[in-house]
Amino acid sequence: MGFDIEIKKLYANIGKLITSSLTLNEILEGIMEEVRMFFSPDNWSLMRLDPNTNELFFVIASGIDLKKVEHVRMKPGEGIAGIVAKTGSAIFVPDTSKDRRFSGKVDRITGFATKSIIAVPLTFRNTVYGVIELINRDSGAFTEDEHIILQTIAEFSAIAFANAILYEKAILISNTDPLTGLYNRTKLESIISETTKSGGMLRRKDDLPLYAVVITIDIDNFKEINDNFGHREGDRMLKETSTRIRACLRSNDLFFRIGGDEFLILITEQNHERLIAIKERVTGAIAKSSRFTIRNGFEVRFSFGSASGPLSQIRELIHRADLEMYDRKNSAKKA
Repeated sequence: MGFDIEIKKLYANIGKLITSSLTLNEILEGIMEEVRMFFSPDNWSLMRLDPNTNELFFVIASGIDLKKVEHVRMKPGEGIAGIVAKTGSAIFVPDTSKDRRFSGKVDRITGFATKSIIAVPLTFRNTVYGVIELINRDSGAFTEDEHIILQTIAEFSAIAFANAILYEKAILISNTDPLTGLYNRTKLESIISETTKSGGMLRRKDDLPLYAVVITIDIDNFKEINDNFGHREGDRMLKETSTRIRACLRSNDLFFRIGGDEFLILITEQNHERLIAIKERVTGAIAKSSRFTIRNGFEVRFSFGSASGPLSQIRELIHRADLEMYDRKNSAKKA
């Protein structure tokens, strides 16, 4: 009777975790803590499935040094966890020395000696999100009943994964321009709000101040393109412009479409001298891409301006970049 009460309490606690937050790591850490208290394993871990490679990688690990396994990848079908992820079926191995499916890869890296394993998939609506493993226990071998209980916990965890992914997609859609796939003004305002509140500091232990380059871009003859060739060609030109500018940037630089034909680039760095070098390289590359032709040899032109300084002054940087951009645009009209 007491055991049944403990199980109900376990499920209730996990249910509360799932409904209390949309932060996936927070939920998973809470779930794995419940697992620790209920099962008392020597080693327990949660591995996530990379949807691009179908490989497993460690997200949470206890009983072993996570740093030693943070770069470990288990291929589909490799070891107990790999088989569980590939088949979507749980595996209970009371004695790994008698099971050929067991891989000693992680043991060799960590120096841990695996004797018994319960491994269950995190599956929701036929999608496998990862694997939970419990390894060894001083107080005795795992039981088949515990295997079933862990499967139920994994189902709860998979729901958390699915909910978090849906939430992330919703946030991404709300922050993304549907035409170009760039970030939108909503995302920019969110970043501005966050950086001005934090004083332009990174959320890290050393809290190093950040510097920024802001580059604003505006297409000079956008109305002519729409008037002469129609809005479909105008949309194609906007996508072409964003592609050309994106090619001038690093993968971690932020690029926004903030209006009809207006774009903004935000580049951040900890080292101011390095930032200036990056600014010169990027603005030079953008200048070379600022003219290109579309249908019937029609030339598309865009003007840009840039400003650099502390990230905490981002609104002022945007204003200065805008002033330089419009100076350039007006000079081009007079030429």
